[in-house]
Amino acid sequence: MKAVIMAGGQGTRLRPLTSNQPKPMIPIVNTPCMEHILNLLGRHGFEEVVVTLQFMPQVIQDYFGDGSDWGMKIHYSVEDAPLGTAGSVKLAEEHLDDGRFLVISGDALTDVDLGEVLGFHEEREAEVTMVLKSVENPLEFGIVITEEDGRISRFLEKPAWGQVFSDTINTGIYVLEPQVLEEIPENVEYDFSKELFPKLLSGGRRLYGHVTESYWEDIGTLEQYMKAQRDVLDGRVRGVRPAGVRLRENVYVGRRAQVEDERLEGPVVIGENARVSPEAEIGPYTVLAPNTVVNAGARIERSTIAEGSFIDEGAEVRDALIGRSCYIQARARILERSALGDDVTVGEGATVAPDVKIFPHKEIEAEANVTQSIIYESTGIRTLFRGGMVRGKFNLEITPEFAMRFAESLGSTLEPGTIVTCGRDSSLSARVIRYSIISGLNATGVNVRDLRAAHVGVVRHDVRSGKSSAGVYVRQGEDPQEVQILLYSSDATPVDEAGQRSVEKVYVREEYRRAFLGDIGDIIYPGRVVEQYVERLERALDRERTSGAALVVDFSGGVAELVSSLVFRRLEVDAVVVSGFSNANVARPETGFNLEESLERVSRIVPTVGAAFGCVVGPTGEDVHFVDDAGAYVPPDVMFASFLQETRPERAVIPVNLSEEFAELVRRNGGEVIYSRTGFGNLSQKFADAHADIGGMADGRYLFAGFIPAPDCFVTIGRALEVFGHASLSRVRREFGKSVGNVVRRRVECPWSEKGRVMRLLAEKFGSDPDVVLTDGVKLNLDGGWVLMIPDPDHPFFYVYAESEASEPLAAEYSRLVEELVRST
Repeated sequence: MKAVIMAGGQGTRLRPLTSNQPKPMIPIVNTPCMEHILNLLGRHGFEEVVVTLQFMPQVIQDYFGDGSDWGMKIHYSVEDAPLGTAGSVKLAEEHLDDGRFLVISGDALTDVDLGEVLGFHEEREAEVTMVLKSVENPLEFGIVITEEDGRISRFLEKPAWGQVFSDTINTGIYVLEPQVLEEIPENVEYDFSKELFPKLLSGGRRLYGHVTESYWEDIGTLEQYMKAQRDVLDGRVRGVRPAGVRLRENVYVGRRAQVEDERLEGPVVIGENARVSPEAEIGPYTVLAPNTVVNAGARIERSTIAEGSFIDEGAEVRDALIGRSCYIQARARILERSALGDDVTVGEGATVAPDVKIFPHKEIEAEANVTQSIIYESTGIRTLFRGGMVRGKFNLEITPEFAMRFAESLGSTLEPGTIVTCGRDSSLSARVIRYSIISGLNATGVNVRDLRAAHVGVVRHDVRSGKSSAGVYVRQGEDPQEVQILLYSSDATPVDEAGQRSVEKVYVREEYRRAFLGDIGDIIYPGRVVEQYVERLERALDRERTSGAALVVDFSGGVAELVSSLVFRRLEVDAVVVSGFSNANVARPETGFNLEESLERVSRIVPTVGAAFGCVVGPTGEDVHFVDDAGAYVPPDVMFASFLQETRPERAVIPVNLSEEFAELVRRNGGEVIYSRTGFGNLSQKFADAHADIGGMADGRYLFAGFIPAPDCFVTIGRALEVFGHASLSRVRREFGKSVGNVVRRRVECPWSEKGRVMRLLAEKFGSDPDVVLTDGVKLNLDGGWVLMIPDPDHPFFYVYAESEASEPLAAEYSRLVEELVRST
C-alpha cells in the first residue's frame, strides 16, 4: 500500500518563517515537519510514498532525494499551478496504480495509529475513511458529523459558531479506494472537502469517519507552530523525539554542542554545533537549532532560534521565533509572540515589541523601538469583524493606521479598477477614519465614490443601483467613543461571513496589493446621489396612500435628516421635524443618544398637531421607534406585529430566536414564514435570497420589498404612512397588548475552548429528533413551546432562548443543561 504526502503548501499564515521555505520544511524540534510524517509512515510499514509539490518544490526534493535515507522509495508529482487537494492527488494517479492508498498532510504533526485507521476502513468496507479529531475551536476547519457506526452524514466547511453541530474536524488524513480517483476531474482545481466528498456523500457512497484520540496539530499559524514544539518537548507526541543526547529527563543536546547542561532549564533542545556561553541563561521550552550562538548574559526562554542565528551579549528573546541567520545584537530585546524572518539584524539596544513580524533581510537600527511589522503591519487581533461589522474605540482600537490597513485588505480582495462607494455620518471620528479608508482603497488600485456625509441608505442605494461593486460606511456607535465600519456587497446586503473571512485573511497575512503610478485609484465626487435615492424611494412607495398624511419625526441629529425635506415633499407628507441639522460638512459633537427623551418629546407633539403617528429615527438612520396617534409609545415587537397584521405579506423572514407568535400571525393571514439565522446581516441576506415582502427582528429595524434589502428609516416611515397614514395605529396596536410573545433569554458562560464541544454534545443529544432545527444553534420544538441554545459568536458564552406558557422555568432547565455540558469533561 502506498501513501501520498501532500506537501504543496506555501504556509502564508506562517510568514515570515515561510517566506524562504515551503511549509512542510518548517522544523519542529530541529526536524522538518514532513520528516516527522515520513517517520510515522515508516513506523507503520509504508515503503513507497508519492509527494505532491507546488511551492518551492526543489527545496523538498533536494532534502529528501529518493527517500533511501529513510528506507523508502519516494516519487514526486509537481503541479505547475495549484490544483487543490484532490486535484494534486489526481495528478499523481500514475503512481497509484495498485489499489487502496493513504493521503496525509506533510505540514501537520500527528502520531495517529494508521494501522487502526486501516482496520476501521476494512471493517466498514468503506470507499473513503476520514480521520477526525475533536478540537476546541473548529471554526477554521471543516466539521464532520457521523452516525453511531461512523458513517458520515453531513459536512460543513468553516462554519460560524451557530452552525458548529460537532467539534470533530477533518484532519486531512484519508484512506481511499482507487475508484474514488475516477470522480476527480483532470487538470482543474478540485478540493477533497469542498467538492469531492460532498459529491460522494450526495451520491450515497460509503464515506466513514474514524475519530482518533491520538495527537494531531495543524501547523497553520505561528501560535500553532509554537504549541506543536511545546507538545513535543512535553512528550505528548508518541514516536517524536528531539535529536541529540538526552542528558536529563527533558534536556537534549546535539553532537559537538558547547554548553554547560547545569545551566539549562528544561525542557530544552540544543542543536548540533551550537555554542552557548556559560553566562547565558536558557529557559524552558527553548529550541536552539544547529550552528546557533548565544553569548554571555543573553536570556532565552520559550523561543525557537533557527539555524545559524547569533544572539549577542545581554540580548533577551522571550516567547519569540527567530529565523535562520539572524543577528540579535547586544542588549536587543525580542518580546512575546514576535517573529523574525531569515537574515534579520536587530541593532544594539533595539526592542521588537510583542506581536511584531519582521520579514526577511531587514535591518533594525540600534536603540530603535519597533512596534509595527516591517514592511507590512498588523495589530495581531483575533478577528476583525464583530456582529457583522468592524468596531472599536476611536484612536485606541480603531486608529487611522488600522483603518488604512483594513481598507488595503478590503481593496486587495477586489479587482483593480473596482469602484467602492464610501460615506460617513456627521461625527468627527467617522470623518477621520473615512479619510484613511479612502487612502487605503486608492493605494490598492480601487476607485472610490465619496459621498462624504450621507445617510447610510443613500450609500447602500448607490451600491445597489450598480454605481459600485461594494460599499463602506463609517459611523459613530451607541457609545460616542466607538467607531463602526460597515461593509456592503454589490446587492447592498452586509458582506457575508465568507467575504469577512476573505478580508481578514489578507489582513492577517499582510498580503496587501500595491498599486503603482498609473494604477492608483481615483476619488469620484458624484452628483445627484440624494435625488436618485429619493426617486427610487418614490417609485417603491404608493404616493396616493401617503399623500396628505401628517407625522412627527425626530432624526436624533443623524445625517438622515439631510434627506428628509426632499423625501417628505415628494411623498406629499406634512412632516413636523423636531430637531435640526445645520450643515452636512460640519461634524456634530460626540454626544450620546437618549431614546426615552426623544420619544417623550415626540409623544407630546403628535396629539397636538393631529399626526397619524410620530417616530424617532436612531442616529444610524436604520432603526425607527414609533408613537401612535394618541401619543403612546409602540414597542418595536408590537409595531412589527402591527406591520405583519396590516400588510399581510406573502413571505416574511424572521430570525429563529423571535417569538412564534409572529410566525403564527403571518400564517393566519395566508403567508409563508422563512426563518433566518440570528443577526441582522444574516436576516438581510435571507430576505434578499427569498425575495420576501417583510422582515424584522422586533428591534426597530425593518426590511420591506421593493427597495434595498437593508433597514432604512425612510422606507419604514413610508410603509407606515401607507398603512397607518389615514388609519389608526392606536387601534391596530391594541390587538397585541404591551408585548408580543413570551420569549425569555438567559446567558450561560462558556469558555471559547469549550464552545465546539458543547455544540457537538447538543447536536448528539438532540440531533436525531426530526423536529430539531439546526438553522442556527440547536432549536427544539417542544409541546407548547420551543428552546434555542446558541453560542455567541463574539463572546465566551451561550444564549438560551425559551418560549412557552412557563418560559422562565423552561429557560432555567435548559440553561442548567448547557452549564452541565460546559462543566463536563
